[in-house]
Amino acid sequence: MKFKKPLFTLISSLLVTGVVMTGCSGNNNNASSGDNQTNNAQATANTNAGGEATADTSKPVKLTGYLLGSAPAGMDAVVKELNKKLKADINTEIDFRYIGWGDLASKYPLVLAAGEDVDFIFSANWAYYNQEAAKGAFREITIDEIQQYMPKHFAATNEVAWKEAQVNGKIFMIPTSSPDQKVPVTLIRGDLRKKYNIPEIKKFQDIEPYLEAVKNNERAIIPINADSQYDFGKSFFNLQWELGAATVDSVLITNGWSGTHTDWDDPNGKVYSQFDPYIMDTQKKAAGIVKSWYDKGYINKNAISNKVRSKDSFEQGKSAVAFGNTNDIQTTLAKAAQQGWEVEIIPNLSAKGTYPMDPYINNGVSIAAGSKNPERAMMALDLIMEEPSYNKLVYFGIEGVNYVEKDGKIDLPEGVTADSNTYAPDAAGFWFTNKSQFPPMANWTEQYIQHKESLKDILVPYVYNSLAMDTANIKTELANMSTVYTQYGLPIQGGIVKDVDKAFTELEKKAKDAGIDKIVAEAEKQTQEFLAKQK
Repeated sequence: MKFKKPLFTLISSLLVTGVVMTGCSGNNNNASSGDNQTNNAQATANTNAGGEATADTSKPVKLTGYLLGSAPAGMDAVVKELNKKLKADINTEIDFRYIGWGDLASKYPLVLAAGEDVDFIFSANWAYYNQEAAKGAFREITIDEIQQYMPKHFAATNEVAWKEAQVNGKIFMIPTSSPDQKVPVTLIRGDLRKKYNIPEIKKFQDIEPYLEAVKNNERAIIPINADSQYDFGKSFFNLQWELGAATVDSVLITNGWSGTHTDWDDPNGKVYSQFDPYIMDTQKKAAGIVKSWYDKGYINKNAISNKVRSKDSFEQGKSAVAFGNTNDIQTTLAKAAQQGWEVEIIPNLSAKGTYPMDPYINNGVSIAAGSKNPERAMMALDLIMEEPSYNKLVYFGIEGVNYVEKDGKIDLPEGVTADSNTYAPDAAGFWFTNKSQFPPMANWTEQYIQHKESLKDILVPYVYNSLAMDTANIKTELANMSTVYTQYGLPIQGGIVKDVDKAFTELEKKAKDAGIDKIVAEAEKQTQEFLAKQK
């Protein structure tokens, strides 16, 4: 689920986050020698499913691809197996590199701007897609090319995805064919809640008695042990959404803050300024609560510099709360069960109990403008994203080592635990694969299954999913606003200001000076134009 700004952004809070993001197969390599591999690859790649000519793959190619996060311990073994398959099928190998969450704001744009050897990179509406596409960092991709070099993906992908991926009428991303079905969630230790006779917690705003009990009685556990990248603004936004203003950034910029808001429960898509009373009243309530939690010691004092996610601390028994999303909590639930902990899931939703559906462009991959082998990159991605044996390999790892499939479910091999598994599902950054192909996980608890089933009544369409805002006319103002956000907005969200009202007054003054009025006017103009075209 569910990101990263100078520290993070509202959009990243929705998603990462980042973030983030559930076999069969084996190697299809039946060649007996390197020469046979090359011949097989050329024969395979020279025609697609329709028998049309594609690309000459007689020349071996090594691609460089970038993913987000960090490589799991078993990554080398999985890449070795992947490259065997790619070598046999299209005479290609891939060298994967990672951009860590803590380096995303600084490194992602630099990787593309430096012109270093990069063929493809993870991209998403929350991870620089619009900005980098507008700057020319990504190669334009045509539908004809997708049909020619990615026939499997073209067949599996709804035409809406290509519409969402357009920036100024052109496509610069290969979006996933299966948008995630997820919502942000907060995990708590149900065994601790019951131990201290705390009533069942249905909403995040009711969590304080639990935090207080942990603080007063569990000296080895910090109630909320947040990090600076994914977790820092979670408490603030979870409270804001429940208290009334369930909004996302209208301009949808990565590593910044535009000061514009759209309520996802509003089908008319009204654009609000940060300082509209509807937004400000709710945010002041949320900020006041977060400040009280920080002052009481419920939130770690080093959150603004800490690099360990609450989810990881939770698994280690050092945090009583874990922030994540429907998809990326599976391993956490399994590890907790192994330690005998009872975990409870609190969905983080609007006051109406909703959350916006993920668009197709919430997970995707872009070809770098400087790629020397764009066609081969697309061919490799077609296999990784849609061919089941490749798809399961990159998502679950090596069959028999990291997972087994039995009784129609994905399970761990005998003797392997969630802690000892070197390649946990969803952990390696291949979030753009076709997850609709996957069977359920054997370790899904009844509680988790019920949570997933509940999503059909929670997820709602967001009116601007397919709007790619043109920010050329407000480029300077957005850069100014990002600076204002870092200096004056983040401390409010983290509860580390002395006076909430004074902090918001100062934020308003700085935002006005930075040009927020011009940004709001431009957002209103473009959203209205977009809505008019939808009629």
